[in-house]
Amino acid sequence: MERTTGTALPSPRPPRATATPPEAPVRATAPVAGSRTDEEITGYERSPSDVLRTVAFAVLALLLVAVTRWSRDEFTALDEDLVQRLSFLTPTVGRILAGAVALLVLASIVGAWATPLVTRRSRLLGHLLVSGVLAVLLLLLGADWFVERGDADALVREVGRRGGVDSTLTVDGLAVMAASFVVLAPFVSRRWRRAGALLLALVTLLRLLVPIAHPGTLAVALVLGALAGSATLLLLGRPSRRPTLGAVAAALTGSGLHPADLAPAVVDARGSVPCVATLAGGDRVFAKVMGADNRAADLLFRAYRFLRLKDVGDERPFSSLRRTVEHEALVSLLVRDAGARTPRLRAIAPVGSDSFLLSYDLIDGTTLDKLSDDAVPPAVLSGIWEQVAVLRRHSVAHRDLRRANILLDRTGSPWLIDFGFSEVAASPALLDADVAQLLVALALDVGVDPAVDAAVDRLGPEAVAAALPRLQPNSLSGATREALKHRKDLVPQIRAAVCRRSGVPEPRLADLGRIHLKTVLTVIMLAAATYLLAPQLGDVGGMVARVRDADWVWLPWILAMSALTYAGATLSIVGAVPARLRLLTTVVAQFASSFASKLAPAGLGGAALNVRYLQRSGVDLPVATSGVGLSYAAGSVVHVVLMVVFAVWAGRSAFGSLRLPHPQAVLWGVSVVLALAAAALAVPAVRRLVVGRGVPLVRRSVEGIGSAVRRPGKLAQLLGGAAVVTLGYLLCLYLSTRAFGGGLDLATVGAVYLAGAALAAVAPTPGGLGALEAALIAGLVAAGMDHTVAVPAVFLHRLATFWLPILPGWAAFAWLRRSDYV
Repeated sequence: MERTTGTALPSPRPPRATATPPEAPVRATAPVAGSRTDEEITGYERSPSDVLRTVAFAVLALLLVAVTRWSRDEFTALDEDLVQRLSFLTPTVGRILAGAVALLVLASIVGAWATPLVTRRSRLLGHLLVSGVLAVLLLLLGADWFVERGDADALVREVGRRGGVDSTLTVDGLAVMAASFVVLAPFVSRRWRRAGALLLALVTLLRLLVPIAHPGTLAVALVLGALAGSATLLLLGRPSRRPTLGAVAAALTGSGLHPADLAPAVVDARGSVPCVATLAGGDRVFAKVMGADNRAADLLFRAYRFLRLKDVGDERPFSSLRRTVEHEALVSLLVRDAGARTPRLRAIAPVGSDSFLLSYDLIDGTTLDKLSDDAVPPAVLSGIWEQVAVLRRHSVAHRDLRRANILLDRTGSPWLIDFGFSEVAASPALLDADVAQLLVALALDVGVDPAVDAAVDRLGPEAVAAALPRLQPNSLSGATREALKHRKDLVPQIRAAVCRRSGVPEPRLADLGRIHLKTVLTVIMLAAATYLLAPQLGDVGGMVARVRDADWVWLPWILAMSALTYAGATLSIVGAVPARLRLLTTVVAQFASSFASKLAPAGLGGAALNVRYLQRSGVDLPVATSGVGLSYAAGSVVHVVLMVVFAVWAGRSAFGSLRLPHPQAVLWGVSVVLALAAAALAVPAVRRLVVGRGVPLVRRSVEGIGSAVRRPGKLAQLLGGAAVVTLGYLLCLYLSTRAFGGGLDLATVGAVYLAGAALAAVAPTPGGLGALEAALIAGLVAAGMDHTVAVPAVFLHRLATFWLPILPGWAAFAWLRRSDYV
């Protein structure tokens, strides 16, 4: 059991406020000047500092392991150089240095593990055991298995012969030593922590003098040991050191405030330690103590918001806890001088070794989150918005206007508290976010119309309307979002009320999310596509060698034919819909469509993108869907017609090995489909769905198709564009065969391409990857082309039509999204 003395402050409830009175304080008489200012261990807790350190060490360990694994030869060369430079060391000197390293590591571990016995902290011994085992396991996985992979190392054997020491023992001991020092850090004074750091530095220096393991392995051991120590503290908890009442009283006394009585305060203090002091003259002050955990929690919170959100006004984190405290004090003074009601700052003082105290005048009142709805009349609402107006006039964004940060005193006057997250010289977007936050926070209590009416009356309709793009959950504090879980319709109601009172249409919401579901799906699809495409690039060297033998005179024509297919796709999509489309934008959309088609099989990605593009261009959704379907249908019809033409042109030899399905099998398949459709229509619910929703959509689609087909120009664009696409790919393959000296004529190559593309269309891979290459190579070889020509010709064709368009297609896709065309 831990030995403690004195009275310590209890663990606070998260989050953060300033001047609010205690609900039920536990009174304790605080010592005056001369009291001890120590911090005491009052229990164990999982600290944000350990979360931050564990994440940082984990990231650093992953980077070091990867770099060490991939740069092992360079590290070996470094060790060889060290061995040569230290060749003047005699075996005796080398053995002494190596022994010194081993003894230092062993003595350090023994000293660290003896600490629990001396201090009688049995729980600390458990922490050390867990960290040591975890360090060895991590080292086995990270260094021995992944970095060195168990390979024998002549260099290590040579140095071991010189030094007479086992390198494995030294590396493992170094990891355990680092883990033990990290675990001991919160239990010992700063002086002992510095001594431990110097000892680690000394062992590392001696290690460089006697290179008994790879330098990369040494770095990995140190970081993995630190990771094991911080993970142990996170898992089992670190000592909870809270400033004693005596330390807080001494800090207040040192600032000129002499407390006669001091009591902890149970308030919403967001991680800080709050208390209330009665001074010798009778005044009462509210003090909150912020320590290293507050700093770590702030860094984690900012990192989370940076990864999840954008354009929310988060500036760079402050360089230290002192700067964080000074910023809150600065904003409080600025706001009070500007005329807003906020408690007067009385003192800033250090508390203990790494904490700071902020003291304010105590305001006798209650925060909004603890009041009933009828306790906030219209006059109070107007007063709250007047305080926000003062902040806006001086470009101060509070950025945390939740109900817990609005205090009503005994006369009903509102006060704004807790400026720890605020910004001065704030941008209009941050000021609008304040309005959005407060609208939602007040509407939760008093309703939508009273909150909106009061805001419009005090700020004006323009200022309130400017907050509309920020009226969304991503702009709100965590406490407000939590309260909205049972009022999901509240924010849309507020937006509608603001539009009605301000006389403006509802604008588009600001895009505050950095990571969207579409982005995640795109990354997943790209990863899946890369996994499928990677095997095709297995013989990159051989493919490059074959391409170098090509006649590069044909290359510009090959690329021109590939580019021609996008012009054909543009003509086809323009002819498939009755509306007029922007030609240049439609061309860009076809490049983006080719990129999207590589993310899903059967061209589903490209079709979806084209539908979205047409819809954003003003085409009705059913017409857009039918238009894209009509374009694909026209392409299929043209493909079949050209297949027949080239088959007749090339003669029977080109299709001698192909067999069409038996007509009876086709008839049975059609019969099964018709029977299933009839059975579905026999269900009344299905019939109502088809008649109510399906028939109107089909009717509108048919009207769109009819209007396009009835116009000769549109029909010519539709069919002509489809023919250009197919012929462009066909000519690209033919020119690729000519580049490698292929002797087949255009008719035969065309027939092979059309047949192979038809077979590859049913492949479940993006763009028929793998299937099309196999079909084309097999077809060309069967038609009489030598395989040494067919293989590089097909790969050159795919390079021009599949691989090279990926980068411009991605750029086109990004531009369409950025320009709001999809």
